[in-house]
Amino acid sequence: MPRVTAAARRLQSDDGFSLIELLVVLIIIGILAAVVVATFTKQQDKAHDADAKTGARTAQLAMETYFAEHRSYAGATVAELQDVQPALRDVPSLAITAETAASFELQTVSDSSNPVTYAVRRSANGTIDRTCSPSSTGGCRGGVW
Repeated sequence: MPRVTAAARRLQSDDGFSLIELLVVLIIIGILAAVVVATFTKQQDKAHDADAKTGARTAQLAMETYFAEHRSYAGATVAELQDVQPALRDVPSLAITAETAASFELQTVSDSSNPVTYAVRRSANGTIDRTCSPSSTGGCRGGVW
């Protein structure tokens, strides 16, 4: 019978958490939430950067297809590239910044919280340069990708 009275006494006691204990728990939860949100944002930015890079590569291939059909890069428009490759309709900020008969330059800008511009340039001699800015941001390491 003494066990029952001890258990009954514990149930009737007014012990609980102090205000300080509750505040400490809330502060710890807040710190953990801040870390999780920062990590999630970083991963989201990486995904936006990868999407912009993929769009630039796809646009490069569409430009090569345009050249095969027209024997020139001159006159290419974003709308024509989207007709060649419908996936380009979803590419963020696709732009053709220069096009001549034998060369072109196009760029995309990521939708990340720190936008990165990815550019593909094909010179008249056939070399392809992939540059990005700002350097050392997101998927841009040293100004090239």
